[in-house]
Amino acid sequence: MKNKELNRLPVSASKFISKFILIIRYIILGFNFIALAGGIAYLIHPTAYLLWNLYGYIILLALLGNIALVCLTKKFRRLNYCYIILHIISMFLIPVVNTIVSSDVNNKTSQSIFVLVLYNILFIFGLTFSFLQIKNKIKNDKPDSKKETQPGRIKNILRRIAVVLSGFILLFGIYLSYILLGKSTGNMIEVFIPEYSVFWGLFILGASVLIVKLLHINKRPVFNGIVLSLGIIINIICFIPLMSIPYLIKNADKAYGEAFGDFYLQNKTAEKQNGFMRSRFSLQNYLLGTRTSGYIIKENILYYEGTEGRDAGIKLHFDAYIPQESGGNFKRKNSVLIRIHGGAWTMGDKGYSNYSGTNKHFVNLGYTVFDIQYGINNQNPSFANDAVPASVKGNFDIDDMVRHIGIFTKFLSDHSDEYSADINSVFISGASAGGQLAAAAALGITGGKYTNILDPRLRIRGLIPFYPANSLSPNVGIGGAPDLVDPAALVDKESPPCLIYHGTHDGIVNPKYASILLQTYNEKSIAPCALIWMNFASHGSDFYTPGYYNQIFLYYMERFMHQYK
Repeated sequence: MKNKELNRLPVSASKFISKFILIIRYIILGFNFIALAGGIAYLIHPTAYLLWNLYGYIILLALLGNIALVCLTKKFRRLNYCYIILHIISMFLIPVVNTIVSSDVNNKTSQSIFVLVLYNILFIFGLTFSFLQIKNKIKNDKPDSKKETQPGRIKNILRRIAVVLSGFILLFGIYLSYILLGKSTGNMIEVFIPEYSVFWGLFILGASVLIVKLLHINKRPVFNGIVLSLGIIINIICFIPLMSIPYLIKNADKAYGEAFGDFYLQNKTAEKQNGFMRSRFSLQNYLLGTRTSGYIIKENILYYEGTEGRDAGIKLHFDAYIPQESGGNFKRKNSVLIRIHGGAWTMGDKGYSNYSGTNKHFVNLGYTVFDIQYGINNQNPSFANDAVPASVKGNFDIDDMVRHIGIFTKFLSDHSDEYSADINSVFISGASAGGQLAAAAALGITGGKYTNILDPRLRIRGLIPFYPANSLSPNVGIGGAPDLVDPAALVDKESPPCLIYHGTHDGIVNPKYASILLQTYNEKSIAPCALIWMNFASHGSDFYTPGYYNQIFLYYMERFMHQYK
């Protein structure tokens, strides 16, 4: 609030507001100090602390507080502009970098020093900014010595460019809010919205504040008020998925407990002994990235080279993640997790596009993880993708893809000792098209119908499909045996326990298919099955490995696998 506006109020009200604003500045100073101290400590010793989740909220409060500081005063204009521009850039870069390093097969920490330093720079700015404001206020709130002058031509052009760019960001925020409030478009852009929404909210709020600061010189209070209000409303909408987490966890606990029992949800001793996640969600990990530790990685291992028919010329590979303590000790046998990538049966690959942060999580828990390729269909020009290796493309249908996965299961049975793998304890997981293929492979083995192409030597202990695209392959022109296209038809009393992930706002794979799989399990199988719904989550909402959806599901997934391995 400006001094002139304060002067119009009664003296007592003016003093109260002035003192209140000063207290706010002290509080924000404190948040920045604690956030910076914690950030430096984390750089020196990057481990999760006792109050790890509380620290995440302090980071969030410091970032929001710094934006409030920018709004509270016209003084220190250059510092205003520098901070808010750095804030906007950071809120875009941080989730991008976190995603890249978590999915980088060879980044064994899954964290970036760049991100940690960037946060600390923001906190240093906040400390400096709040200190200067408090110091100025104590000295009788002296006005800025520099006069507000009209900018020169070049500065005016830069100002207009910044306003236009920020305006586009604000418009994107309106579209983003439309998606988050449940109006699915069925577009793949939805993959990048709900799990990143906290960053999007801060990003858009920063852009609205920048517009207000840049146009303040033109004295447009009504327009600026509308812009700032819009930014705040969008920010609140973007925080809805985060605020809904307690409700999500309550329902997930209920679904898991009813299917599998709640022993591993309540037993802290088992949690500590097995290295499980200590909480279902950590805001610190969401903001800074979830840290992993060392493992052995064997990349691009050829398991099949086609020589005739449809398979002529294809080469299929896999990556193996082996626990560090198992390296070279072939007497040690680890439970196995096989992960199958998605991509509408026409795109995708192992590694980065299969969200390898999940592989790192489970290899750290002592599983040998196999991230595999299979032949994908190249007949639909709408899905042409040069990023997909040519060696996996061909005129393949679902039968061929399951057959390729079957070739890998035979390779694994024959070479399990080389990877410290226990073929008597195998879990199969995949997302979208990979979820459908994972279900076809797991149920094809346990039901005995497809053991001519899938190795029956593997003992499947659990199936974990993420938003499985059951029965949808004909929509992209890919056929196959009906019960492989829709593997729910393969469920029988011998089927393994199943844990399903699906977003409530998935506009690409209708959530009804997950419900059908659950219902079929309840009707035909003696094994338990649970479906965990992710509120506001769209398709591919586990793309951001440190995201709330992925964190929460991994909490249940690691307990499910330990329970049945």
